[in-house]
Amino acid sequence: MSFLRRLRTSAALRRGANDGGVLAAIRSELSHELASSAPSIPAPFSSQDAPDFVTVSDAPQAQDVLLRRRDDSEEVLVSALLAPLQFVDQAPLPRDALMKVFISKSGVVPVLHFDCRTFWVGEAGGEADCAIDAVRYHPIPGEAGDVRYQGPEIRDLNPGLQAALQEYLVVRGVNSKLASSILQHLLQKERCQYLSWLKTMEETFAKGR
Repeated sequence: MSFLRRLRTSAALRRGANDGGVLAAIRSELSHELASSAPSIPAPFSSQDAPDFVTVSDAPQAQDVLLRRRDDSEEVLVSALLAPLQFVDQAPLPRDALMKVFISKSGVVPVLHFDCRTFWVGEAGGEADCAIDAVRYHPIPGEAGDVRYQGPEIRDLNPGLQAALQEYLVVRGVNSKLASSILQHLLQKERCQYLSWLKTMEETFAKGR
């Protein structure tokens, strides 16, 4: 919801760029955000439900988070960011996260690449889960493979194979608990970024008075 309020605030600023109500509107929104006790700097990703994953990248101003799980024989990389807002009858739907999972075996190619969507089960802020949208492989690590055969749509696969691929991820820690932790973290990160944006806007307009 922070991103939606940011869009509305931006529109209000454009409409009232030449009147004295802009600074008051910004301060009103800033007060609303501060009342929620949201920290100004997002905490680094951590989850007791995903202890095997370590954070590779999670810059406060970046939109994504990159996690890694590694043992002697295998590495699992998980990259995630919030999906764009979607609406039904002008009402925003709960935010999903887009997640890429890369699995590689030590000294072995290819690299398996799963495109997944992380979503709330029921109301936002409760439990979450993830589903596979696509699966492919890269013959060489880092190769996008755009011109290569990508395989069939996941929905066209035999249901038994779909279930086996989902279980393949679950065994490697890519499960509902990780999905919940990632979604919560990305939403908190966005709220902190929105708060920072409001503070910068307040300083800018206050200096112009």
